[in-house]
Order: sequence, then C-alpha cells, then structure tokens
Amino acid sequence: MIKLVLSDLDSTLLWQGDQHIATPFALEAIHALQDAGVHFAPATGRIYRDLDVMFAGDSRAYSTAVTSNGQLVYLDGELVDSTPMAREGLEGVRHALADVPDAYLVVEYGGQKMAVDAPLDFVLAHPDNFWHVEQVLPEVPNEPCFKANVRVTSKDFSRALEVRDALAARFASMEFTCPMPGVGHLDLTPKGFGKEHGGDFLMERLGLSPDEVCCFGDAENDLGLLSHYPNSVAVANAVPAVKEVARWHVGPANEESVAHALLDIARAAGEGCMPSFMRP
Repeated sequence: MIKLVLSDLDSTLLWQGDQHIATPFALEAIHALQDAGVHFAPATGRIYRDLDVMFAGDSRAYSTAVTSNGQLVYLDGELVDSTPMAREGLEGVRHALADVPDAYLVVEYGGQKMAVDAPLDFVLAHPDNFWHVEQVLPEVPNEPCFKANVRVTSKDFSRALEVRDALAARFASMEFTCPMPGVGHLDLTPKGFGKEHGGDFLMERLGLSPDEVCCFGDAENDLGLLSHYPNSVAVANAVPAVKEVARWHVGPANEESVAHALLDIARAAGEGCMPSFMRP
C-alpha cells in the first residue's frame, strides 16, 4: 500500500504555461490523499517559499515537501534536513562561466535571486519566466547556499545541453541537470544528490519502506528519484529517459493525470491495497 507520495510540480502535477498553480481539482486530490492517511510531498527544484503561490495559498497541501532538489526537506511545515552547496564549487563554476558569453551563475539567498559576476545590463536583457534577477554580485557569498542555477541565454536548447556537459566534465563534485525540457537553465546540486535524498529522509522519518513510496516525474532532474523507488510513475509528456526508467505511466500533465492518480491512491489506501493504475 502507498503511504508517501513524492511528486514533481512543473509539467507533472502542474503543466507549463503562464500559470504554475495547482487547480482546485489537484488540491482536492491532495486533501483526499492526506485524509486517507497518505503523506503528500512536492519534490521540486524550486524553493519552499515558491510553494505558497503554486498551491494557491493552501499550506496544508505543501506542509511536507522536498525542495531545492532535495537540499531542503520539510515535514509538517518544519525544516528537518538541509544540505548546502559547497562555496568553492560554486566559485569554480563562476570562474568557468567567465569564458562562456551566453551563460551565468544565479544563486539565491533569503528568497532573492542574484546573478554572479555577470554584467547587469546583460542579465536584464535576457529575462526568463522563472527569475527576476535585479542584482549582480561580484562573487559567491560566504553564507550557505541551497539554491543555484546556471542560466543559458541561447534560445537553442541544445546549447544548454552543451553547457551542462562541459560543466559536468569539469566539476566532478557537482551535478548539472536540465529541470524542464526546452528551457535554458540548469539546476546545480552536490554530486550524487537529488530529490531521492529528501524522499529517503521522509521515508525513514515516517518509518516506511521503499515499496510504500510512490513518485511522479517528467524531466532529467527526476531521474534519480524515479530510478530509486520501485513505484515510479512518468507522465505522458515526460522526456524519453524518464519514461524508460519509470515502472508505471499515466496520462499527460495537462489532463491532470497526476491528480487523478492521487485520487486512485487515496481510494486504494482506504481499501488497504495498491491503486488500480499500478495493478498489472
């Protein structure tokens, strides 16, 4: 029986577009899951403070969460685990990007996103849908950083993949992943670290086993999560690698397929069995 659900947000529980906000139906499904005694946790590269808007102010829906790709873990609204990025690694990336004309480092502190060692006029000339960078720092600050990205300004997604591969080859202590297909930015995390770290922390804290965990995803930064748990689920719009690694499959994000699956899990929990979409 499933007792913990970990779900990616963008293009999984939520779909791409101008709004990245959970629908009333999705919130209803999450509450049904919780009322059935199943824990629900967003598993996302975003930071915790983003979730209030994404869940339409419904704090119950995201009180337990894996954020910053597993670097920050919350249980019932309390921060219970945190793993910062190594400053020397971020500084190394900053120096490496000095020779890359179409990319720069972005770090986040106190909810504010700041570019590092990039001309402000260049940053403002290349806005994107996720960040509102209005400040440039000369170097990475000394305080712990739990959220970092590389912004690639080229409109060609293959260019983002080139930058990713070049950085990955140079910095063995870090992971560089593309969190959304076709979007020119990279997530940075410590090597060997991902959403599954946060999932395992919650699983162990709740006294569960891996087969009692279900996870949903669509993109490259979900691969570690979906390959880690036996009951992994890909949405129909997932990248091919995610579809291949997932054990189970549901419809596309824009049909609220994950919300429907959550209701299925909630019903099954009430009956003490596995949900219908997981039955051979």
